[in-house]
Amino acid sequence: MTAYAFDPDTEFVTPPLYTLKLTAAQRCVLDWIEQHGGLFAAITVPVDDVAHDVEHSGSTVYEALARLTALGLLVRDDAGQHRINARYVLSSNPDLRRLVAAALVDPPITPDSRAEAPRKLSNADARRRRTIRPV
Repeated sequence: MTAYAFDPDTEFVTPPLYTLKLTAAQRCVLDWIEQHGGLFAAITVPVDDVAHDVEHSGSTVYEALARLTALGLLVRDDAGQHRINARYVLSSNPDLRRLVAAALVDPPITPDSRAEAPRKLSNADARRRRTIRPV
């Protein structure tokens, strides 16, 4: 049985955005979601607010959300919130892609006996704790 070799340059690559032929409204909605925290967490996308901010109609924003979700650029959860697909972010940033790939294959960090030992007092702390005794 051959072991699966994880290759970030093939796993995290998506088609370039220009090949998807996104409209201006779709790009604006994607940028709006990115600017409002949709890269890191699922957010609620209020269509009226987005339409006002990107200066498009509400129906255009609905259509943009539907197309972006169908393409897989947006991921929609059961609560109706949207977040940007992490593969899109990683494909546009090769340095970040390599860092994530390294994190997936690096060994976990485990504390040793020295890390669990009590902290050593510094020289200044030790001097503060001394008391002067009369002779």
